[in-house]
Amino acid sequence: MPGLALLFALVVLRSCEGAANNALRALPCPDPEDIYPCVCTVGTENHMTMDCSHVASEDELARVFSSNLPFTKFHRLMIEGNQKLRILREGDLGPVSFAIIRIMFSVLEEVQGGALAGSHTTADAIVLIDNPLSVWPFHELPLFTSLSLLELYGGALIAIPALRSGSLQKILLGYNQIDGIAADCFHGLENILHIDVHGNNIETILPETFATLPLLSYVSLLGNSLGSIHRGAIALSSTRDGIVDLHLNAISSIEIDAITGLNAGELLLTGNSLSVLEEEVFRPILEGGAVVYLGDNPLRCGCDVAWLVTDPVLLGLTWEATCSDGEALENLDPSIFEDLC
Repeated sequence: MPGLALLFALVVLRSCEGAANNALRALPCPDPEDIYPCVCTVGTENHMTMDCSHVASEDELARVFSSNLPFTKFHRLMIEGNQKLRILREGDLGPVSFAIIRIMFSVLEEVQGGALAGSHTTADAIVLIDNPLSVWPFHELPLFTSLSLLELYGGALIAIPALRSGSLQKILLGYNQIDGIAADCFHGLENILHIDVHGNNIETILPETFATLPLLSYVSLLGNSLGSIHRGAIALSSTRDGIVDLHLNAISSIEIDAITGLNAGELLLTGNSLSVLEEEVFRPILEGGAVVYLGDNPLRCGCDVAWLVTDPVLLGLTWEATCSDGEALENLDPSIFEDLC
């Protein structure tokens, strides 16, 4: 009997230890009942993720973040596929902060000023993808002192004001409804590396729009409605090899010095309306070592390409270039251009 009693005591002790260990494993997340329908999980380095994909309203989101939260420093907020939350209101996220905020494939239309105030000093990445977002507090960008990535992709933004940020390195605004960019729109982004506004309705790039930015090395305007590129529009000054993506527009003319600073980078012009390759425009780009993609342009292949066809080094940097009849520039007979041009 004493042995049986001892065995019982050991079982009880181990059960208590197990319960204690389970409780410890739940930390630092709050009680699941307090935050339902949100779910908190813990990863490495005690990084907490709060998944609120299933909240039924703005009020329910506010209730979750006004509940008992032992720790308010979260790593990630996730809201994915939610069909109820249309406005992220000021105060709804309570006292918490996040390093990463991701809201995707949802019906979010507006982020109010102050809605992310708790994350002004902690947010590193804010990613909103495929939401009908039309209102975003761009004026608060300077307050996000650690923000390196802002992605507002697949939304309903119509215009972008002049932006300011000392920390932002990448801004992605693809597939919105933006029809124009002010010349000074990005000039306040002193550490920007990467600007992407592809898939919008932009028809013109004003001179110096993508200039005076010392670290900028990537610009994408693919899939817009550009017809011409004006002098000084894109002037990269980074020491890195630059990439400028202008494919799938309607570009028929590019002015001298419209695109500079690529170094040994890439200029993508595939799927445009170029019929001539002016030497004054393209020679400096190619001599700098950049590759120029020219596929699917109706090139006339007259004397305007003689300078290129007769120079195998520069011709080797023009990729996928074909005449309007489909013949590749690299297959053209240089002697024709030497004799007739």
